Amino acid sequence: MDNTKTKPEGISGFSDFSIKDYIQACKSRWQWILLSLIICVGAGVLYILCQQPEYQRTEEVLIKDQEGGSGVPDMAGVFSSFGLVSSNTSVYNELISLKSPAVMYEVARRLHLDMNYDRLGGFHPVTLYGHTLPYIVDMQGIEEQGGASFKMELSADGNIKMREFRKFTIDGKIELAGEATLPKGKESVKTPIGIVKVTPNPEYDGLPITESIELKVVKKPMQTTVENYGEKLNGDLVNQDAEIIGLTIRDVSVQRAEDILNTVLLVYNENWIEDKNKMAVATSAFIDERLRLIQQELGDVDSNIAKYQTTTGSPDLIASAQASMEKESNLEQSILNIENQLSITTYMKDFLDDSANKFNIIPANTGLDNPSIEKDIATYNTILLARNNLVSNSSERNPLVEDYDSQLNGLRESITRSMSNRIAGLKTRLRSFREEKIKTTGKIAGTSEKALPLLSDTRQQKVKEGLYLFLLQKREENELSQKFTAENTRVITPPMGSLKPVSPKKKLILAVTFLLGLALPLITIYMLETGNTKVRSKKDLDGVKIPFAGEIPFVGKRKKFKVVVKKNKKLEDEKPPLAVVEEGKRDVVNEAFRVIRSNIDFMSGKGDGSQIIMLTSFNPGSGKSFISYNLGLSFALKKKRVLLIDCDLRHGSSSMFVGMPHKGITDYLTGNNDNWRSLIVKVQDNELLSILPVGKMPPNPAELLENGRLTDLLNEVRGEYDYVLLDCPPVNIVVDTQIVGQYADRTLFVVRAGLLEREALTELNEFYENKKFKNMSLILNGTEAVHSRYYTYGNYQSYQ
Repeated sequence: MDNTKTKPEGISGFSDFSIKDYIQACKSRWQWILLSLIICVGAGVLYILCQQPEYQRTEEVLIKDQEGGSGVPDMAGVFSSFGLVSSNTSVYNELISLKSPAVMYEVARRLHLDMNYDRLGGFHPVTLYGHTLPYIVDMQGIEEQGGASFKMELSADGNIKMREFRKFTIDGKIELAGEATLPKGKESVKTPIGIVKVTPNPEYDGLPITESIELKVVKKPMQTTVENYGEKLNGDLVNQDAEIIGLTIRDVSVQRAEDILNTVLLVYNENWIEDKNKMAVATSAFIDERLRLIQQELGDVDSNIAKYQTTTGSPDLIASAQASMEKESNLEQSILNIENQLSITTYMKDFLDDSANKFNIIPANTGLDNPSIEKDIATYNTILLARNNLVSNSSERNPLVEDYDSQLNGLRESITRSMSNRIAGLKTRLRSFREEKIKTTGKIAGTSEKALPLLSDTRQQKVKEGLYLFLLQKREENELSQKFTAENTRVITPPMGSLKPVSPKKKLILAVTFLLGLALPLITIYMLETGNTKVRSKKDLDGVKIPFAGEIPFVGKRKKFKVVVKKNKKLEDEKPPLAVVEEGKRDVVNEAFRVIRSNIDFMSGKGDGSQIIMLTSFNPGSGKSFISYNLGLSFALKKKRVLLIDCDLRHGSSSMFVGMPHKGITDYLTGNNDNWRSLIVKVQDNELLSILPVGKMPPNPAELLENGRLTDLLNEVRGEYDYVLLDCPPVNIVVDTQIVGQYADRTLFVVRAGLLEREALTELNEFYENKKFKNMSLILNGTEAVHSRYYTYGNYQSYQ
């Protein structure tokens, strides 16, 4: 046999969500919403007041040199015009350089960004910098990577007091006891953190100090400072098709933000010029070395010529040789040019073949008469500089460095191969011109054999002199190039921005806190409404098969339901339930009792004789006594005689309406008084309603109710009263209700909204199906206005 209890359709642990009920629930708890808005918005306002405003400054910079990071700038420009590749590779490289830690370190060092000065007071400290800072502090006892702080009080008399010294270490803060005072006129003082030097700030343009000002001076480790400001500095291309970089920084000081942007650009240009000058320096060293060698060789040739002339004693041979050589001047000039180029090319090839020069800049602008090789050398030097800069900021294992090394190796091999081919070609041409010169020389008659050695030395002298002068000219050109190197950037827009702070975002914070203040109570109300497993409204009783007699809306201040009886509290001290039914009164509660009264009459039919109605519930505090008394008043208003018998011999709530007399039904049931009429108490101001109180609380209520005298009592009262109401205890607590229930003609089961679990409705249905009590009906008591069908009664009442 399956004993599983099934829930009737419509009964569940949670009721269906209703937007209408939810809106009414929110209206009924408007105080929650208002309080939440006040707290959340107030917290937002307090947060705004406690935050120091931050300002944003932006600078736009044009990058002039577009060959800094690209090995093939011309080809990239061609393809970028077709939209195939980006021509901004070098711009991105320069952007990385602008934001590099090395640049930011130099900026922090120059601007002393590791020192921070905050003026204390108000909702938040105010950072002082530049023209707002009256004094500059130098903590000479703290290393660059160390940190410390202290508070400094500036007095109107010029004295400076220092206290609350702290020193920052790797393990945390160390508080150092002691104070120090710097008298007016002195600049340094010994403190617990070492010598501290305080000097007036020449940039300060504020008012003279006429009252004490308290500052907090903090020195942060330089590494931490570089990291903090490196994160604050942001940069990106203004347009993907342009070479303009936008640098942005946010800071609590407008002047400091502008100084950082300007100094970043200044340091970057200095580094760029230094990199460019490295190429010129390498070229100068190369030319100087060659000049020394050529000068030595030229001196040797001059010595040979002088020695030959002295030995032969025939200076006219030279004139004769010169006269003969005029005929072959064209050939000589060509041979001279070829030998110059051959020498330069050989020197350059020797430089490339030397492994020690692998990562050194190749001398450029040396007069090599080959535009292709010169262009490859310029490209090689540009990539080498970019590679060396990247290595200084990262490591040689960086994938970009490896990519640069691959390009450099390819270009170096290409340049070496081109020079080898050029040397071979120059040698071939030189050999051809020399053969032609020999033929021409052979045709010159009368040339003395003695003049041949002199002619050779003379030719060598001319070659060396030409090469010497050529290198001197190139050295001067290189020096001029080094002196007049232009900056790589041009400022398009100087540091500027709005005078309004960008943080804290007041409107956003207020909007978020307002929405949060609105959402918290709404979500809470929603969770309370959807997660409440109690019976709240008539809708929760839709699946119950028991006839519904009506509902009583709650009027007054809601309190938690508790059992009234306490061990150390006398019943006489308790307050009676509220009497709300009055003649002529048309409020919602009176109308609700009239509806219940009509429904009971309708369900009872037109039969003769009195009705014995029992009222009970599942839980204490459901309002049985309240409903019993006011229902009795409602019947009395119809001129019906009503007797309310307090059958709750353990508590006696209904007896409170007549002052808890010491005599009552207990005296009749025990046989101490056979005249039950003498125990009845008339209700004041209503002669048609009478109450038979409990009297003294018996020790054995169940036995008294079963001794048969209750049957006699009810049989006698049927003939004298139209309605007999029996106020009984809850069914699941004591057996008294089941004993009394057999004498009742009708049972009104009181369900208190907000007290009874909806799961209990299943058991209530079983009472009805098993006919445990006669003619059961339900009364829903204490429904809130939001859940009651009477919530629109006020609108209806306004039309009466």
